[in-house]
Amino acid sequence: MTKIGVLLLGIAIGAVSAGVVAAGQALAGADRAKPVTGDPGISSMVVTDQPQFRVLRDYAEPGATRRLHSHDDASYHVFTLVTGELQLTVEGESPVTVTPGEALTLKGGARHTFTNTGKVTATIVEVFGKK
Repeated sequence: MTKIGVLLLGIAIGAVSAGVVAAGQALAGADRAKPVTGDPGISSMVVTDQPQFRVLRDYAEPGATRRLHSHDDASYHVFTLVTGELQLTVEGESPVTVTPGEALTLKGGARHTFTNTGKVTATIVEVFGKK
């Protein structure tokens, strides 16, 4: 991951965790996220979309599953859980339990799915490098 991606991930996670908005960032709560079509209980919002990278903030209600999908324009993908507990499965790999504060690096374009296995809404920050 590039230095700008690491810096952006730190800013995004810090702002989400502390509820602080850095100058110029369009951060908002779950009420601003839009439902993901076909995935009940999952919503997503774009935090920032730049030529070199994109940051999403996703929410998964308890028991909700994000269907198998990929981000085909990504050269890298950092998946960070801020709140809640998830089971994340990358196609062809065994499922892993993800807990708050964990950051996982996925290959760009990797097909993956996740389910909120916890009792609270999960908050996820995803950072994508663009091809």
